Amino acid sequence: MLSNFFEIFLLISPVFILIILGNILRRIGVPDLSFWDVNDKLVYWVLIPALLFHHISQINLSSSMFYSYGVVILSGLFIVTIVAISLGKLLGYSSESWSSILQGAARHNAFIALAIAGSLFGDVGLAIGAVFMLLYVPSINIVVISIMVSNLNQPGETDSKKGIANIFVELIKNPFILAMIAGLIFSLIDSEKIVIINETSGLLGSAALPIMLLTIGAKIKVRDLALKITPILISNSLKLIAFPVIAYFVAKFMELSQLEVIVAVIFASVPTAASSHALAKQFGGDEQLMTSIITTQVALSFITIPVILAVIS
Repeated sequence: MLSNFFEIFLLISPVFILIILGNILRRIGVPDLSFWDVNDKLVYWVLIPALLFHHISQINLSSSMFYSYGVVILSGLFIVTIVAISLGKLLGYSSESWSSILQGAARHNAFIALAIAGSLFGDVGLAIGAVFMLLYVPSINIVVISIMVSNLNQPGETDSKKGIANIFVELIKNPFILAMIAGLIFSLIDSEKIVIINETSGLLGSAALPIMLLTIGAKIKVRDLALKITPILISNSLKLIAFPVIAYFVAKFMELSQLEVIVAVIFASVPTAASSHALAKQFGGDEQLMTSIITTQVALSFITIPVILAVIS
């Protein structure tokens, strides 16, 4: 297992090196700080959608694949959501605190997952990862944000209903969702024959992950850490240990291939989404706790991901 750990660590280390590099570049101001905001928009609206479209448009999708992947994702999501909320309330945390624990436990940084899947398995890993992302993005947003809105948006029932309705509006407008739907359509007409679309999306997509990883690193601000040990420990344990264990056993139960099992575990074991802080701020969650959870999870995942992958492989 030890040799497997070092081999996997070396294979995926470029992912974490780019995250660290992004943080260093922001600290020394190279490039200018305004670059990271502009870069965010480029990645969000152009590069990642191109990557998702390119890979989904080239794979043969089946209803059984959607069903199996969906069961894996939703099983883990359901269990960690119930446990996170139950522990938060049992230990007497405020809605603001346990909602941040929930985000840390249930949400995934899909970009890190795609980068690791691509590092280990190339285009095949990216294609399977894109399908997981297609199922994961709407599911996680509907479940987690609905819970946050109903518990943190207290002025009145109308506001809560409006907030939940806005989730569906935002999902419809989400460029990732639109790109994945377009990819599904093009997968039915053999997009590889449409060379200009295939090549253009491939070129744009190839730039997506390295730039995204640099941006993730640039957004990590260690000085903003607020050490609330117990809620951080709960959230990190659920996300970095419990979720991948659940994903592994459910994926094996669903008789996925070894490659599909590993990609599922990769998605389950990556740290929470960087956008969790923005959601905590938007819906009234504990921003400082959310920042601490994001930062510690990214740091711990440098070790936990290769350990988990070494164990299951």
